[in-house]
Amino acid sequence: MAKATDTAPAYDELYHNHPVNQHPSSGSSSAYAPVPLEEDTASFGLNEPQTALQDLNVTGHTHCEACDNRQNERDRRQHEKRICEIVAATFMVALICLMILGIVFFVGWFDYRKKSH
Repeated sequence: MAKATDTAPAYDELYHNHPVNQHPSSGSSSAYAPVPLEEDTASFGLNEPQTALQDLNVTGHTHCEACDNRQNERDRRQHEKRICEIVAATFMVALICLMILGIVFFVGWFDYRKKSH
């Protein structure tokens, strides 16, 4: 029996002979590009990452074309999101109105058929 102070064996040592691991993976191993853990600030024209306090200081960074591009993209995404919300709300209201209209029509038709017989 293993003592509590013994280290656990590595995963590869335990499962390298398991039947699932005998076959190569079906997908391409190069299908996904590695994602860097840090934001690439060089693409935005910044030399070093800025903190929230540095963002408040307007003398630390001059306004540039990269800032304009970032702001324009942010505005465009917000506008598209707002348009999608309006379209979704319009369809929900239209469906509710059609449902109420259908119920009123069906009840009226049912009463008409009941009175005519």
